[in-house]
Amino acid sequence: MANLIFSIESVKLDEVGQSNPTWAIDLGVTKGGGSFTQDVTSLEIMSDQASDPEAIIATQATKTITLNLLDATPSNLALAFGGSVDTTDTNKVTIPSLVTGVEKQVKITTRKVNNIQYEIKIPRALIKGNSTITFSNDDASSIPIEITVLTPASGNPVTITKL
Repeated sequence: MANLIFSIESVKLDEVGQSNPTWAIDLGVTKGGGSFTQDVTSLEIMSDQASDPEAIIATQATKTITLNLLDATPSNLALAFGGSVDTTDTNKVTIPSLVTGVEKQVKITTRKVNNIQYEIKIPRALIKGNSTITFSNDDASSIPIEITVLTPASGNPVTITKL
């Protein structure tokens, strides 16, 4: 049987720096999946004597995750737009003029296929506050969130584990 990665079972968050996270923040259901992208930037070292590069040196490997949240809770809206939930009215989200994003740990668990699933853990990530709500007559709106992987205090920035 093939080892398949299929869909998203859950997306959970916790505070950065927790050595034993509880993953208490559940972002709820998603729609249309998501994406994990690694964009490698490299420098080609050329010489006058050859038409092919002498070496190719990786200089950056930016990693981003894009998810489409379907659960439009005030806390998800605040997270997606870099805002905050009002402390006196928990149904109200306020978004400042300039958002700075929020750092969290992220855990994405895929759905089981052939009794196999994967877990992607990111110990330090920035949820930027870049988002869009598209209002539609055809279906419920999803709320995209953009997550940039940051370098953690120790260890690797991303681990993918077959469960």
